Parts: sequence; C-alpha cells; structure tokens
Amino acid sequence: MQIYSDTFGRVIYLTISPQSIRLDLQDLSPDYEYERCATVTDVAAVCKALNCNYSDIEARFLLMLENQMTAFDLFTEFLDNHQIYFDYYSG
Repeated sequence: MQIYSDTFGRVIYLTISPQSIRLDLQDLSPDYEYERCATVTDVAAVCKALNCNYSDIEARFLLMLENQMTAFDLFTEFLDNHQIYFDYYSG
C-alpha cells in the first residue's frame, strides 16, 4: 500500500505478509531516479518489538510511518534499534 507521495516524485510503499515486511522508496523525477528497499523476514521479531500480534502490525506501522517523508529512514532505524536483521537494496 502507498503510505507517502509528494509532488517531487517520492513515493513510499509498505507491504506486509506473514512471511515478510517490506518498505520501498522511489524518488522519480525527470532528472533523477533513486530506489531503496528494506525487507525483513523475521515478522515475529517485529511483532515482539511492537508488542503486538501480527493482525495489528499494519495499524502500528501506519501510525508510525504514514504520510512521513522520512518513513524509509524511520522504518530502518526502528529495525536497527531493535536489532532486527533486514535486507537492504539501494540503486
């Protein structure tokens, strides 16, 4: 689901499944393209860090990240602070 977009071409998507949680950031403009992706597969560790059940993860992350230009950084900082491993792609 799209959780952020602006007129400068930045779009951020959050995808949640029982197997993984993924945040995608795209900065797309006529002169510039940049993409980052963070994927965590230890969904149980995220639930523990958020002190919630799987069914509540989406609501918790929406409260934390929705409409935030820095949502990607907030997400990876959250994972780092709770020592949750995630795959990172930048290109």
